[in-house]
Amino acid sequence: MITSPRSFHHRYSYDEYLAYERDSGMKHEYDDGEIIAMAGGSPRHSALASRVNAALESSRRPGCIAFQSDLRIRVLATGKATYPDATMICGPLERDPGDPTGATVTNPMLLVEVLSPSTEQEDRGNKWQHYRLIPSLQEYVLVSQSHPRVEWYRRLTSGGWEYHEATEGIVQLPSGVTLDLARLYTELPD
Repeated sequence: MITSPRSFHHRYSYDEYLAYERDSGMKHEYDDGEIIAMAGGSPRHSALASRVNAALESSRRPGCIAFQSDLRIRVLATGKATYPDATMICGPLERDPGDPTGATVTNPMLLVEVLSPSTEQEDRGNKWQHYRLIPSLQEYVLVSQSHPRVEWYRRLTSGGWEYHEATEGIVQLPSGVTLDLARLYTELPD
């Protein structure tokens, strides 16, 4: 009987991931010992993310800060580290104790992912399962790239989540953020 060699899959520690990130010219996510390269976005994705970030910045409440996709977020409950398309933090930044550089934060109040064909399943599934374990997270927003559609989950006082979606008009999130779908989707590149 001939057997094939057993495949070995190296699991990286969080410290190894941080060193790899520091020395790399690209962004990577970290999930359960895996380092995952992030794909570059399309012009349409980039334009939508830019418009969402502008909306967060223009409608944020005092004491809140809007961040674009260069901010790394870590889910302390699971160890997952990601770069959401947009983040808002209200109050002082809570730094990841596992990141000696202080570049990773752990207390987002709002996270936004712009969906693309290659990331939609991950954003709706695995990432959402991790994100909902962040105690400070109050809103998770998904922005469709293919057609005007914004979906959002809002944390209830019971700890559960309430789902909403809009395909037109103005979305007023509980955080105070306003997303005007006409402004988000007008004159987007193909």
